[in-house]
Amino acid sequence: MVPLVERLSKLCFKLENLHDHRLPEALSASLQAFRYDVSSCITHQLLLNSNPAGLDTLSLEWIHKCFQVLPMINKAFAKLVVEIDYHASKWEAKTMEEYLNYSLDLLDLLNYFSSALSHLGLARLSLSHALSLVKSSPSSAMERLKMIEFKSLRKEFKDQENKEDEKKRSSSDKEWVILQALLELRSTGFWVCSIVLAGLCGDDRAYLKMRRAAGALSNPALINLDSIICGVVTEKGCVLKEVRELKDSADCLAAAIASKNGSDAAEEMQRKLQEFEKLLDGLSKEVNCLFSELLAGRKELLNGIRIQKP
Repeated sequence: MVPLVERLSKLCFKLENLHDHRLPEALSASLQAFRYDVSSCITHQLLLNSNPAGLDTLSLEWIHKCFQVLPMINKAFAKLVVEIDYHASKWEAKTMEEYLNYSLDLLDLLNYFSSALSHLGLARLSLSHALSLVKSSPSSAMERLKMIEFKSLRKEFKDQENKEDEKKRSSSDKEWVILQALLELRSTGFWVCSIVLAGLCGDDRAYLKMRRAAGALSNPALINLDSIICGVVTEKGCVLKEVRELKDSADCLAAAIASKNGSDAAEEMQRKLQEFEKLLDGLSKEVNCLFSELLAGRKELLNGIRIQKP
C-alpha cells in the first residue's frame, strides 16, 4: 500500500509542476519536496501506524495521531522557508496576511480543543469520584453514575474563506512558492482539525463545517482516508470509542452494584479511567505546545513587520 501511495504522490507532484509557474529548477524541487514531506507525514502517521480501512468509529488515540500531523507539516513549511532562503521578513503583505490569518484560525481552534479536553477531564473526574463511593456508599455511587454525561461542547465556528490557488504571477518566484506552500499547509491543517474537532466535540455539524473549510484535497494520501473518515462520521457519529466504553462501563458498574457484586466492574472502570486520563493528558500537552509555537511564530513575524516600517 505504501509504495502505491508514494507513486501516486510523485505522479501528482509531477502533474502539478506541469501547471506551476516556470520556476527555476531549485525552487521547483524545493516546492515538490515540501509537498512530498506533507504526504509522507500523513502516510507514516496515519496509514502505517493505524488501520484506517478497518476504522469503524473515532477514538481518542487515533485523533491524537491525527493531531500530531500539525506540528510535522509546520516543520516541513519552516524547512522550505529556510531552504529557499526566503525569511518571513521578506514576504509581501498578502503572504504575511495569509499566514497570520491561518495561524490565528488555528490558535482559535487550539483554544477550543483545550476547552473540550478540560470538559472531558471533568467528566472523567466525576466518574472517578463515583467510583470512590462504591464501597462506602453504594447507593450514592449508583446515583452519581446514572447522572454523569459526556455532553458535547457546542461552539459556532466562523466560515473560513475557501481560497483558490493564486493565478496571477507574484512579484517573485520565491513569493509564489511560499504562497503555494501556505495553501497546502492550510488545506491539510484544516482537514486535520476537522478530525480532532469531530472527536472532541462529538458534533458532526461542526466537523462538516470545518471539513468544508479545508476545501478540495489535492494530496493523494488524504483523499481515500478522507472518504473513510467522512463515512464513519456520517454513519456512526462522532462519539469517541473511549467515551462509549466508559459509558458502558458505568452502566455495568451500576448494574453490578445493584446486584451487590461490583468489585470486578469497579476494577474494569478504574482501568479504563486510567487509560482515558493518560490519553487526555498526552493530547493536552501537545495542544499547549503547538499553541506556544504558533504564538512565537506570529510574534517573530509581527516583529519583522515593525522593523521593516520606516
